[in-house]
Amino acid sequence: MIFSLVGCNRSSKTITAFRDSGIPETEYWQIESIQSGDRVLVKKGFRKRTLQLCGLGDLTLDAKPYLQQQVKQSPDVVPVVFAGKDKDKDTWYGDIWVGMGDDEESATGLLLFNGLARLSNDYYTCANGDSLKLAENLAREQKVGVWADR
Repeated sequence: MIFSLVGCNRSSKTITAFRDSGIPETEYWQIESIQSGDRVLVKKGFRKRTLQLCGLGDLTLDAKPYLQQQVKQSPDVVPVVFAGKDKDKDTWYGDIWVGMGDDEESATGLLLFNGLARLSNDYYTCANGDSLKLAENLAREQKVGVWADR
């Protein structure tokens, strides 16, 4: 199952990073570190950005190790979509794609699908909020991760 993210707007403090077309562009960045299950530090040349994965909340303790594992199984440079930037902080919002070749998938979607996180209240502001909701619903139906006891 493929989950893709094409945009996110976390709040009115977010500057949307879409180009003239209104669609965010995919860029290729190296993941320097995994800061948490929903936050990574990426770099391109001398530029570095903190990227908050869009639409995630209530992460499990297994989210960070899972994300680290997915990144290890990915190329050195991964597709990244920057959907917006917080005006008050140096934090960007968006998604990374992990995996290889045709098996690249949204990190956000994978975390939700595997029950390692729940959707945040503002997930609907992500351009593919419906796909993210589907990933969470599938995890809930399969009773995995955060949904195991429900």
